[in-house]
Amino acid sequence: MAAGGVQHSMLNGIHYPMETIINMRIEPPAHHRLEIQSYTTFLSSLPQHLQLIESTEFLVEGYKWILVIHPNDHDHVSLSLQLNEPRDRFPVNAMCRFFIYNYQRQMYLVVHGSEPLRFEDVLPRRGIQMLPVSVFTDTNNGYLLNDRCIFGVEVTILRTTAKKAVVSALNIGRDNFKETWEIQNFSELLKSDNGHPHQFNMGGRLWELVMYPRGWRENWGKSLALFLVLLDCSDLTRGRKLYVNLEIRLKNLRNETDITEKMITYYGVSCNSWGINLIPLSDLHNPDRGFKVDDRLFVEVEVKHVYLMDEC
Repeated sequence: MAAGGVQHSMLNGIHYPMETIINMRIEPPAHHRLEIQSYTTFLSSLPQHLQLIESTEFLVEGYKWILVIHPNDHDHVSLSLQLNEPRDRFPVNAMCRFFIYNYQRQMYLVVHGSEPLRFEDVLPRRGIQMLPVSVFTDTNNGYLLNDRCIFGVEVTILRTTAKKAVVSALNIGRDNFKETWEIQNFSELLKSDNGHPHQFNMGGRLWELVMYPRGWRENWGKSLALFLVLLDCSDLTRGRKLYVNLEIRLKNLRNETDITEKMITYYGVSCNSWGINLIPLSDLHNPDRGFKVDDRLFVEVEVKHVYLMDEC
């Protein structure tokens, strides 16, 4: 029953293998508790070749289990758990906590491994060494009171519920997709607070750049706002998303530095548009800055990569 390894941890002077986790707690075991009265008398009545004490069968998460006490397992009191199921229900992986009550401290000694136990049809019983027999039977240590003792176990079954998602790169026609939008008569657009659209195709989908010349919401009257909208998203049901690595820029018409915003955005069932405040209106309308010339603007969207995330 003992776990291997040469490194050890310690509780109250008792050495445990390093991969063993030990602690004391007040709460009783959640799944099964076995109280034995007249422990030594009961133990002496067992056949010498059958030094095991088995609990009644109990149910945890739809599986039948039996708690087994090993009174002298290589000079240790050990506890094990047996999965009492037909062969077709194996294997089962479970985190198992084993308990012995300490009457003096009115707390449970809890011992368990750092890794789950694997129960297989050829190995349906797994367990751990709890205490040296000399420590357990010494009434000064509090584990036996008037020849009574209490053992217990908690079982948490590990089930594979994780979903698989696959991320794949989509073909957007060339290495970097670029769409340039020339906006003429910009001053006319300022007469309306509505968004002004420009549609284009990329990667077999219909997209739309939407410009708000006087800003959007809390930045209304402060900045030029641009949104990239995916119009064709009927196949992006829950569990499917598009991730887009892109740059949106306002071209400088005096051959100076463009204003460029880099973005990594996603599009899915709950979100089909992303937007930014691209330039303060004071800079946009400043003729010395060179972003609006002859009442014209040039906006460019450059898409680096598009990825589809699809849950399987």
